[in-house]
Amino acid sequence: MASETMVGDAEAAGAIAGMQELYGLSLPERGQAIRGETKGKRWSGECFHADQFSVIVEIDVDVFITVSPSDIEIE
Repeated sequence: MASETMVGDAEAAGAIAGMQELYGLSLPERGQAIRGETKGKRWSGECFHADQFSVIVEIDVDVFITVSPSDIEIE
């Protein structure tokens, strides 16, 4: 099975975790319009659920994706 990780992913994840610990994790609220990029694919929609590990985004009627909180663009 091929891995989808790239060189530097672990370091990037560590840096993100450190910044979230230092500055605090800002999670979207249910119904809030959000957008971002996951694995090179842009998306936008409304927050369906968010916690410190994942955000479920409704991108169309009954179409959902689960992304990392770090994938959300902060405006």
